[in-house]
Amino acid sequence: MAASFLFRLGRVKGNTGILAALKHNKRTLQAERGAGQNIDPARTSLNYCLLGDDTPEQINKAAKIALLEAGIEKPRKDAVMAVEVLFSLPIGRHQQDTRQYFVDCLQWTQKHIAGQLLSFDVHLDEAAPHAHAIILPLVDGRLKGRDVIGNIGNLNRLISLFNIEVARHYGLARREDKRLSAAEAKTLERQILQKLAGDPVMKSNVWVCVRDAIHRDPKPFAQTLGISHQRPRQEKRSAVQIMTSKGKGKA
Repeated sequence: MAASFLFRLGRVKGNTGILAALKHNKRTLQAERGAGQNIDPARTSLNYCLLGDDTPEQINKAAKIALLEAGIEKPRKDAVMAVEVLFSLPIGRHQQDTRQYFVDCLQWTQKHIAGQLLSFDVHLDEAAPHAHAIILPLVDGRLKGRDVIGNIGNLNRLISLFNIEVARHYGLARREDKRLSAAEAKTLERQILQKLAGDPVMKSNVWVCVRDAIHRDPKPFAQTLGISHQRPRQEKRSAVQIMTSKGKGKA
């Protein structure tokens, strides 16, 4: 079975939201480099930027200027200040040259996501190679973050487009989102915990939250970790078995 890719859209809110996201993506937050964090400082030098190679402060300032030029001095408190797109490969791809994949992700973003692309940073210092795109959703002189993200239908449309135009050319497949049975979810959860054994995230201060998230929905974690899930095949019943079945009701 082909490994699956991860594609997510996120909202960045608040007056300092863009700056905080940029500081994380540019690895300027010293607190994220300490013991027990997910980031491996020894690999941070391998990270690279495909667009927006300025400091977080400079990029944030450019975004504010763009808003002022559009006549937006005080955005609403609940406004989506930026849209963040996450592209992630499965774990275990660090030994491969993934640059062209992320170049294609960048070009796909510029083609399909409306707004002003502020930065596109690739991270190779965590478990799975991934990239963050930060987009100022300034469309027709207005902040339209909610429209850019849209509803679940729009998300599925974008995932399908990305799968067709980029992912499948790298041997990746779209993750199936069919509901898992309780037994299947429990099995997948156990496989994830076994895979994470010894991973720094298990010693992190946020592990309790991560652990709960794995329990609630193990599928995204399995995808990122490269754990494939195959549903057991149901044997087809013969005509005789169907006709003589007692059904699910009372005998």
